[in-house]
Amino acid sequence: MKNSCYIILIACTCFWACKKELSTDAPTVDISLTNARSTIGDTLVFKLGDTCKFNFSGYADNVVFWGGTPGNKYEFRTRSSAFGTPTLSFTSTAQFGAQNNTLQVLATNKLPAKDSASVVNATWTDITPRTPIATSATAVNTGQVNLSDLVSGANDSLFIAFKYTGLTGSTQRTWTITNFLVNNVLSDYTYNLSSLAADNAFWTRFGNVWSPASSRWVATTTALTIVGGAATAPSNTSWIISKPLFVGRIAPDVPTATVKNITASALSTYNYKYAAVGRYKITFASYNTTPNDSQLVLKEFNVKVIL
Repeated sequence: MKNSCYIILIACTCFWACKKELSTDAPTVDISLTNARSTIGDTLVFKLGDTCKFNFSGYADNVVFWGGTPGNKYEFRTRSSAFGTPTLSFTSTAQFGAQNNTLQVLATNKLPAKDSASVVNATWTDITPRTPIATSATAVNTGQVNLSDLVSGANDSLFIAFKYTGLTGSTQRTWTITNFLVNNVLSDYTYNLSSLAADNAFWTRFGNVWSPASSRWVATTTALTIVGGAATAPSNTSWIISKPLFVGRIAPDVPTATVKNITASALSTYNYKYAAVGRYKITFASYNTTPNDSQLVLKEFNVKVIL
């Protein structure tokens, strides 16, 4: 029995002695960009419509191209938050009846819960004066409404509410809200925080009249709608409230293209054409990987595209 234990111990020792980590070498790829019209300092100048022609030598398992355009910047590949300007826009129409002031647009960054008492008692800011709204069936768009004064930082959240009031005694109005968008607007990039198409399942509704169904807000992927009652219908107060909109949220940037993966042959050339004038920081990320090791080499170019 003792000899058997020694044999097992020796076998285990041999196993661990033979087990090796899978390492890899650094990529040897070299990349050049030589067809610029001119060079100013470290910046290569091209005219709009020119093709940037990159030449490759050496080898890398994988090569990823970041063109430096909005949404495709290597330095922002892990970014998930950036505080820009939160903006709201929507289009409205008002049909039937002649009742005035039946729609309010409200916002708050302090909503502790989404029960009816919390909603009614929350500290709402009436932003209706900022949001031009319809007075008839003619559609009116608000334009970009700046909401930056309602938040203090990237971690704040906003709730947007539409509050409807219809009174008994005359025909109540019918409202339709379309093109609803809340965006985080940065200097070179706009990230959508909310839209009807993406968030129709996340609206919360409250009201004092629930029959017929048309007397409450209805959310679809294209519109928020509330249908007012006839003159004999009871007075109606109805709310519809957005999900929390985290104003600093933004998607990480992604590569413009993967120009080579491990299954492809070695690169010799790659071409790219910019669609707009501007300054761009190009990054090629070349890397070799194994389950236990990763080796990365970066190559950068500063490019200016002019008319």
